[in-house]
Amino acid sequence: MRTKLKLKWKLTLWGAFHLILLFLFYNLIQFSVLQSWVHNHEKDIIRKNMEEVAAYLEMIEPGGKLADSRDFLAVLNERYQMIRIVDESGTPVVSVSDQMPANGVPAVYGTSETLESVATEGNTLLLYRKPIRFGSAALSVEIVRNPENFESLLHLIASLLVVTAFVSIALSLVGGRLLSYQLLSPINEMIRTMKGIREKGLKERVQIGDPRDELTELSTMFNELMDNLSQSFDQQQRFIEDASHELKTPLSIIHGHLSLIKRWGKDDPAVLERSIQLSLNETNRMIQMVSELLVLTRIDEDASALGSGPEQIRVKPAIEEIVENFQTVHRSFEIRARLKLAEEASLPIRKSHLQQILIIVLDNAIKYAGDVKRIEVTAAIEDGQLYLAVKDYGTGIPADELPLVTNRFYRVDKSRSRKQGGNGLGLAIARRLLDLYGGELKLGSLYGEWTEVVIRIPARGEQT
Repeated sequence: MRTKLKLKWKLTLWGAFHLILLFLFYNLIQFSVLQSWVHNHEKDIIRKNMEEVAAYLEMIEPGGKLADSRDFLAVLNERYQMIRIVDESGTPVVSVSDQMPANGVPAVYGTSETLESVATEGNTLLLYRKPIRFGSAALSVEIVRNPENFESLLHLIASLLVVTAFVSIALSLVGGRLLSYQLLSPINEMIRTMKGIREKGLKERVQIGDPRDELTELSTMFNELMDNLSQSFDQQQRFIEDASHELKTPLSIIHGHLSLIKRWGKDDPAVLERSIQLSLNETNRMIQMVSELLVLTRIDEDASALGSGPEQIRVKPAIEEIVENFQTVHRSFEIRARLKLAEEASLPIRKSHLQQILIIVLDNAIKYAGDVKRIEVTAAIEDGQLYLAVKDYGTGIPADELPLVTNRFYRVDKSRSRKQGGNGLGLAIARRLLDLYGGELKLGSLYGEWTEVVIRIPARGEQT
């Protein structure tokens, strides 16, 4: 059965493994370079000694004796090194040694210059042979060197590296643990916040500090997500409360009329007819309310379905079509349309959405037109935006209620709105549709005289 390690231990072990691997790799390279340098240094020393011996022998005058060179060779010789001169028979003529046994390496007359490593009695020796002429005699100079000092240094360094390797393992584990703590600190804070959310509600947030890195960005995104989620829950709660309140009234009215029919309606046709008609009116209003609620739901679905954006539509024909339809249905109204738009002017919006926005605004203008049955529709492209305004000369809206009329279920005159069949969802739907395209909806009104709804939708790169 596989043991599941926590992320902090995975990071600790993974970080420690890489630190140890890096340390060992660095030490191996360092040791290899040092070992190579030591060997090359030993070879340079033995070559330099050979050059000095050969130069000295060349300086001996004819008739001189090789035995006289012993003192010079003794001065030239170094510790753990032997210098000897061998004749053609392999017999040493002159030999000096400092802690180097003469029988360790047999004397051999060398016919060519060679530098090699010789293993003897557990040691690796450097052996350098070079033939020379001394008068008429053919001789060979041998230098045997034991790099014991440097080998001891290498062994000491190797032992030190082994010790430091174990120390590095311990330090790497500690460093890996500290590293995992630093990396997981924001995640642990998020976990604590999530537990707090589970216990205390959606008001808990991750504390964000410095430095600003990817994990800080993750914490920021988490807080923003929780803000959106909290806002959505609040909106849903308000929506449920408003919908429950709005549905309660028509259901109460229907219940009251049914009770009235049960008591007196069976014997009184007028009461029966009146109660049935009012109940049907309330039922139709509930059907309309449910339909509008479904529209709001579909708009949220459209927000994710739009993707890279809708295709361009021609604006002027779309507006003219709705204005013509309203003029046909409401013949008692004068609907003036001033469309300062070129035929080819286009907009990145679904045609159904643009027309639905205009239908909602025109429908409200007709409902609250009052005695002056005149509506003005103005459209133009201004500063890269579609400007669309609908103005009526009806009851108007009080100044203190203008910011509230786009809220769901809000009605200025609740008694009159109920008689006219309004649910207070139309402008909320229009505003939600405009949000999909980065548009805005503004209202202006002089209470008792006029109301104007102004819509602006970005029209990127359009011709006018």
